[in-house]
Amino acid sequence: MLKQGSLTKQAKPQTRPVASIRPGDLSITQAALVGLGLFLIALLLRLPYLGDFMTIDEIKWVEGTGQFLLALHSGNLADTYWHFHPGITITWIEAIILWFAYLAAGSADLPTFVTEQMADISALIGLMRLSPVIITALGVGGLYWLARPLLGEWPAILAAGLLAADPFFTAHSRIVNGDAATAIFMMLALLAFARLWQKHRWSMVIVAGVMAGLAILTKIPGPIILPWLFLMAVVGVLHDKQWRFWLIAIAITGAVALLTFTILWPALWVAPIETLQRTFNDSFNVGEIGEGHETFFLGHISNDPGWRFYPYALAFRLTPLTVIGLAAGLIWLWRGRRRSSPITVSLVITLLIYIVYVLFVANISPKKLDRYGMAVIPAVMLVAGLGWVWLLAKIGPYIKHHALAHILSLPLLIVLLIFIQAILAMTHYPYLLTYYNPLLGGFARAANHVPVGWGEGMEQAAAWINAQPEASALTVSTWYSDMVKPYLHTQTTSFSSDGQGQLQANYVIFYINQEQRQKPSLPVVNYFRRQEPVFQVRYQDVPYVWVYPAPVMQTKASGNQKIEGRAELLGYSWDPLPPLQAGTDAHLTLFMLPLGQLPDNETFAITLEKEGALWGEWQPASALQWQTDTLVEWQGTLHLPPATPPGNYRLVVRLMDTNIDTEVTRFPLEDTTVVTP
Repeated sequence: MLKQGSLTKQAKPQTRPVASIRPGDLSITQAALVGLGLFLIALLLRLPYLGDFMTIDEIKWVEGTGQFLLALHSGNLADTYWHFHPGITITWIEAIILWFAYLAAGSADLPTFVTEQMADISALIGLMRLSPVIITALGVGGLYWLARPLLGEWPAILAAGLLAADPFFTAHSRIVNGDAATAIFMMLALLAFARLWQKHRWSMVIVAGVMAGLAILTKIPGPIILPWLFLMAVVGVLHDKQWRFWLIAIAITGAVALLTFTILWPALWVAPIETLQRTFNDSFNVGEIGEGHETFFLGHISNDPGWRFYPYALAFRLTPLTVIGLAAGLIWLWRGRRRSSPITVSLVITLLIYIVYVLFVANISPKKLDRYGMAVIPAVMLVAGLGWVWLLAKIGPYIKHHALAHILSLPLLIVLLIFIQAILAMTHYPYLLTYYNPLLGGFARAANHVPVGWGEGMEQAAAWINAQPEASALTVSTWYSDMVKPYLHTQTTSFSSDGQGQLQANYVIFYINQEQRQKPSLPVVNYFRRQEPVFQVRYQDVPYVWVYPAPVMQTKASGNQKIEGRAELLGYSWDPLPPLQAGTDAHLTLFMLPLGQLPDNETFAITLEKEGALWGEWQPASALQWQTDTLVEWQGTLHLPPATPPGNYRLVVRLMDTNIDTEVTRFPLEDTTVVTP
């Protein structure tokens, strides 16, 4: 049986064997040391390999920091708005770090220094990631401190420890995107407000308001914490009937949140209305909050995968320890709550409803990613921490005669559980985002069911290409060009939906997240997928980065080169290169994007045209294999008769009806081909 201990400075932690474990109390000094230890655990787990790679959205966050710092420097405070997130808490610490880097470099000019840093974000990213690392590590310590009077010492310690070492939360704490920071700010606001159920303390009202303001300043879904705090105030009224206090408390909380929001965002000092209007408009126009976003889910691509997405995707992100603890917490609520503090019971019920609330709000938008549900993770860890301590207490009597029962104390078991959780994270360095719940099949199964891949491994593909002979002369095409470009020592070309950019490159990089969603189009994906990659990055025997050789198409067809219902001509390559010589053969490769089925009686013929006369005989290397789900690469030979007069010719690609040997139509090419004697 677990008993709720009182908070006294004289009480000392229990070190009884596991057969009779009870929650103990820590002095203020001891609790401070525990909080410091949890902060250090969180910090140390987030620092290794911090700058080894970049993820998809980080470039715009870092560039926003540069804009923010320069706006402060120039006094043009309206420019401290850089995104609708708005990302200000993360950006402030990034800007301070960048400022210290500027001072350390001894540069005479801040704008020049910032511009130079933004030119090579891959070298800067490790420093910028210190911002979310610091915020979330401090948040872990704060979560323990606020939760200990509500849950008890040991559940609070274990919950904070599980959160500090959780692979999913840790992974997003190590990248610049704001999701983990928002989640911890929201939970700190919730816990501070819940402390008012125990004792009406204005200090907790202030803390709740500040944390809510920081959450709103960081990222959506931060604003949804304020309605939740209002509901908690209603619960407080129902509990103690002191409606005046709760009315004042929620009003002060909102006012402090607004004050925090305003004080920390300089753009609001000079242009409050315009800044808020931009934030609202950009949320829909840029962030596409109300619009669908192609998402891979359960083997299908959908603009809105529905309500099942978040429970399923987040279950893949939990660890076995968290799952066991969460299940135990639910059983505790069913069977064990009667012997626990009413405050503890109320908090656990609140946390469970909060999880449903966050997921419900997240589900409103058709745009869905697992990180948008990050705000539930701290709540899950709090319930899991309580569940584990209750479970250990329940199994104690059954093993009291075992030799280990007299060795294992509750603190030791808690440390062991946190250590196991940390091992799960550390075994996935440097790519913590590749962690998926082994109970559900791990990464291999996740790759077939939920979106995976944040950009990890792309730097390895870039390194392989950089190691090729004459790499600086190569051209590379990749869907995530902004993220890969800082690592490449090559030129880059577009990654177009019709495939033109890819066909002109030397190499094409494909990524698992892109391939899951068949980006940029199924024909382009299939064209390269049917080739043998020259380089792969694999994880748990699942490839998730591919480097394919590309055909280096010589000439890109310009203009609208479409025959409706049949094909779009993308370009072609000659061998040898023009000028062509009369009386010789020239090898030609056409690249086309099918726009529909090609009837059996239709094919394409290639000739040269001058002054209305057609010259040359087309001999395809093989029959035209027409498949609408892939690009068509068709090779053949154009034989020019010796009598071909020299001059400028137009390349003609005609659609022919073979039944009557008649031209149906042709691509409107205007390209000039020179023929010499």
